[in-house]
Amino acid sequence: MKKFGKILGSIFALIIVTLSTTYYIDYPSYSYEQTALPKSFEDFYQAKLAESKAKGAPSYNEEKLIRYSKGKTPIAILYIHGFGASRAEGEYVIDRIAADFKANTYYLRLPGHGTNIEDQRDTHFENYLKTAEDTLLMMETLGDKVIVVGTSMGGLLSTYLASKYPDKITGIILASPFYEFKDKSGNIYAFNWGKHLVDAAYGDLRKNKNQDPNDPAFKYWYRNQYYASVQNLSDLKRTIANSDVYEKVSVPVLMFYYYKSAEDQDTSADVAKMLEVFEEFGRASQPNPLNKKVQITDGAHVLLSEFVSSDKETILKETKEFITKIK
Repeated sequence: MKKFGKILGSIFALIIVTLSTTYYIDYPSYSYEQTALPKSFEDFYQAKLAESKAKGAPSYNEEKLIRYSKGKTPIAILYIHGFGASRAEGEYVIDRIAADFKANTYYLRLPGHGTNIEDQRDTHFENYLKTAEDTLLMMETLGDKVIVVGTSMGGLLSTYLASKYPDKITGIILASPFYEFKDKSGNIYAFNWGKHLVDAAYGDLRKNKNQDPNDPAFKYWYRNQYYASVQNLSDLKRTIANSDVYEKVSVPVLMFYYYKSAEDQDTSADVAKMLEVFEEFGRASQPNPLNKKVQITDGAHVLLSEFVSSDKETILKETKEFITKIK
């Protein structure tokens, strides 16, 4: 019996080792290949609107450009939404900030978003990065200085942009940046068999607990999503969520995070990881003295939207003060 137990233990250990090694199979990678970009932002914007229309994105989910000047404004704002979301995730706060500073402002639409869940499932993470980089390179035509704002996955993308392009960004504002899943089971997608196991266990569709047909928020967020679409989020995280990126963020950072108590905090992105990453910013040289983290005790994962209750008075106040200091 002891011999059988040893054999069984050896087999189990072998299975664990074998499955663990699959973490490194098909490890995601990304390299930006810049294509010819339009000379004017208006041409860029119209091309993006045409893409959105072709994909079936309704007008309220397509890209949005706010202009306070036909030329450049002293600062310009780029907003990047999160996974499964659209510009409405940040519109309430950012529209008001743009008006206060008379800043030309652009809300990009990440590929696979604001359209349909099949489009989200079939859009690879490289397209998120390509769109974010292309857009940032166009922002210099909107403002003398550029501030990038991102929510959740958009916060991760904003972090990456700040790390790679410190000369093109004056500061970043992060709302609940996604650096790690709150529910660590999300990391199963890091293994090449993870997606198939999830589909086998739960089916292919992840249904939201809220199925209220009258909830207006679901015009702007996907109510349900394919489990397979999470693979794109996981691949993005594995590609750019690392210390090599974080330590090169030398521009000023304002980070908002929702935490009321151990039982009442962000349920989507890991707050402990946010705080850990915040301490890594700038380590390659020197952390920026204007870096600031702000705890929000009245809120949720989404902090900047009219469709989610949060302490927007504090968020607006801190954002205005931060921009005033760095502009």
